[in-house]
Amino acid sequence: MAQGAGKGGSGRPSSFGRIGVLATGALGILILIGLCIWQLQRLEWKEGVIAQLEARLAADPVPLPVAFDPEIQEFSRVALSGRFEFAPGAHGFVDAPLLTSARPHGPGYRVIQPLTLSDGRRVMVDRGYVPVEEKNEGGAASRPTPAPEGPIILVGALRWPEEGDEGPDFGASDNVWTERDLTEMAALFGTEPVLVVAETSTAIGEWPLPQPLAAVDVRNNHLEYAITWGALALAWAAMTGFLAFRRV
Repeated sequence: MAQGAGKGGSGRPSSFGRIGVLATGALGILILIGLCIWQLQRLEWKEGVIAQLEARLAADPVPLPVAFDPEIQEFSRVALSGRFEFAPGAHGFVDAPLLTSARPHGPGYRVIQPLTLSDGRRVMVDRGYVPVEEKNEGGAASRPTPAPEGPIILVGALRWPEEGDEGPDFGASDNVWTERDLTEMAALFGTEPVLVVAETSTAIGEWPLPQPLAAVDVRNNHLEYAITWGALALAWAAMTGFLAFRRV
């Protein structure tokens, strides 16, 4: 009985069991290390993309492209000549105020408004920040934000924000937008589906304050993911060693 208890009740795995633990552990470690390496590769790729976008943002402005390709043009700086017009869009308002907040002013809107270019093309321009109290009237974001009369020269960066698919992006009755849905905005205003984030002030008086693209706001969490997978691989390796060589 004592000898049998030594074999089955010692708490140590048999040679066969130890091999199984080591094999399972090695497989898990390889998978976790593979995920860590994959995230490091993704990090290198993403940093290259960000560097490319930052180079576009630092370059001199160019004329508005005839055809648009976000893959090679997003964050490119452009120079426009045109005028703001205040004819209402199909939703009954002259602009598309996007909810935002800016320090130290507090809640407000980014005023997105059509610009008719000198060659007849129409694009949307993010003119900048306006406080809520300067925009709201009669229960809606309906007060027009004054703009220069006549042609202006404007510099800004091309942007194609992500578009949501979780229902309406604006309240049809109050004209308060929660996302920059370019497809929907372009349909309402009869413009090309592109947004120019203005660097040039278009204010008459204090508002709007330009909110130019000062940096590339592209999410890059791949280093954190790589560290997570690497830490899990180390933990898995430690647990494998404990289970394979434990002594009781």
